[in-house]
Amino acid sequence: MTGPSTPLRTGLSADTFAFLDELSSPHDKPWFDANRARYEASLLGPMRSLVSAVGPRLQGQITDLECRPQVNKTLTRINRDMRFARGLSPYKDHMLALFYREGRKKEDPQLFVGVQPKAVWVGLYLSPPLLAPGSPMAQAVSDRPGEVVALGRALGVGGDLMLGSCSRYGEVEKSMNGEAAGHYLAGPHLCAMRTFTAGEVAADPAGFVESATEILGRLVPLWKTYLEGL
Repeated sequence: MTGPSTPLRTGLSADTFAFLDELSSPHDKPWFDANRARYEASLLGPMRSLVSAVGPRLQGQITDLECRPQVNKTLTRINRDMRFARGLSPYKDHMLALFYREGRKKEDPQLFVGVQPKAVWVGLYLSPPLLAPGSPMAQAVSDRPGEVVALGRALGVGGDLMLGSCSRYGEVEKSMNGEAAGHYLAGPHLCAMRTFTAGEVAADPAGFVESATEILGRLVPLWKTYLEGL
C-alpha cells in the first residue's frame, strides 16, 4: 500500500559534502567516533529524510518497493568491510539511497541517489546480469532496437539524462546519449542518470528532493524494461 511521504526534515547541506570530502582522505575509527555526531546530523539524518520523502511516492509505481530508511535496507554503509578492502580507508566518501523491490536487492535494477564529495548522482543503476546476453533488455535491443531508443529518448536520455558505463561507483568511463540501442547494454555496470553539483543541492535541498523524485519516477518504465523487456 502506498503511504504518504514524510516532509523533508533535514536536507543535504554544505557540511554533508564537506564531511564526505574529509572522508576522501584515510581516517581511523577514533577519528570517526569523534565525528559520529556530525555523520549522523549531516549525512545519515538527511539521507534517511530523503528516503522517507521519496520512497512512498515511488511506491505508487512499484508497490512492493523497499523504502525503509535504514542502513542495509535502502541506505549503504559508510564503513567498508576490510576483509575485501585491503589498502583502502575504512570509510567510504559516499553514501547511496537505493530503491528496489523488497527482498530483491541483488536481482533488481536499482533507482538510486548517490551522494559524494562534489556531486550527487540520481538515476537507475544496472548490474552486469541485467546487461548480459539473454537478458530481457538484450532481447529488446536485438528485436526492437528502435523502440528501445525511442523509450530512452522519451524519458530524457540524451537530454537531461545520460548513460554512463563504469567499473566502480563514482567513475564514469564512457558517457553515451542513448541514440544507439546498444548503449543500453554497455557495461560492465551502467547508469542512466543526471548529475547535480554539490552547490546546487546544498543551495536548495528541498528542491533537489523534488527533482530527484521526478527523475526516479520518470525512469520506472526503463526499470521495468530491464526486468520484463518491451
